[in-house]
Amino acid sequence: MEPRFDDVTFGPLEDADFAGISRLITRMSDHRGIRLRDKSEAYYRWMYLANPAGPAVVHSARLDGEVVASFAVAPKRFQVGGERVTVGKTMDMFTDPAFQGKGLMARCTTEVFDRAEEAGMAGWCVTPSVHSYPIFTRRWGYDEDLHVIYRARILRYAPVLAAMLKPAWLGRAIGRVAGGVARLFSRTRAPVEVEPLEDFGEEADRLWAEVGPGYPVAIVRDAAYLQWRYVANPDQYTILGLRRDGHLMGIVVLAETVRRGVRVGEVVDFVCGVDDDTTFRQLIDAAIHHSRARGHALVQAWSIRSTALDRRIRGAGLRLRRTDVKFLTSPGLRGMADPDAWLLTQGDGNDV
Repeated sequence: MEPRFDDVTFGPLEDADFAGISRLITRMSDHRGIRLRDKSEAYYRWMYLANPAGPAVVHSARLDGEVVASFAVAPKRFQVGGERVTVGKTMDMFTDPAFQGKGLMARCTTEVFDRAEEAGMAGWCVTPSVHSYPIFTRRWGYDEDLHVIYRARILRYAPVLAAMLKPAWLGRAIGRVAGGVARLFSRTRAPVEVEPLEDFGEEADRLWAEVGPGYPVAIVRDAAYLQWRYVANPDQYTILGLRRDGHLMGIVVLAETVRRGVRVGEVVDFVCGVDDDTTFRQLIDAAIHHSRARGHALVQAWSIRSTALDRRIRGAGLRLRRTDVKFLTSPGLRGMADPDAWLLTQGDGNDV
């Protein structure tokens, strides 16, 4: 039966949409061997409604009560050059395959961007898919000032090479040999004393007040944001704190994903002084030890190529450049073009 395009209705977020959006995105993004983040109805209620920066702007297309296309922008509180600015993060740009090419998404995006601007968002950041990248860059003139990449460290070569090479048994065999050679030359630092953090409060606010001014462009990582993003989130994170003389010096947030069937340790976020390389190295050490203990094949983090952040990440032991990540900003956002000004992590992108 052909889809009935004339019967499609459009509108802002409704209570029944949470389950429908979850079904649409799960159906379209769940692929064998990949697990990045939660896509449940509870996740979308949390993401769209509980954000301390304000509710997301969402617009969907529906047919017979089922969501067939949806688009959202979630507000984030940024600091840009010493000023607080609300910037949106686009997310969940999906259209059911049976309805693609019929203008549904164009209508949804127009409504969302108009409403987001009315809500006081100065602009938005985008991590586009392969298909939406040319739309944002060529049609809408979005800027790509940041060359975002993954920096990684391989912990178990066999599963990594098995996923890369065919036949898989050959990759595993080569990986075992490569792993043995790597162990001969690797130097593993002693485990760092860190403690699990279950909640964020005054200590986290004090830490961000101390270190935040060192980052000219960053999401404001105060206790309210961290509590919402990593504690209230229906997904699961490991949150570790590093103390020195009883004083909280750094925070690192970790997660596990599955990519091409390979278990990956993700450095999702961190908070520490921009010049405190000792604390940063110890946080990454803690992430590596955490991943090794859980049998992850590799551990990785976002970085921005040719910046102080990239040098810092490589110096802490995540040296392998794995792949690129497209990261765009909308035209007219001021003060965000300098890659060296940014504190940017995977947690900012919402994909993990």
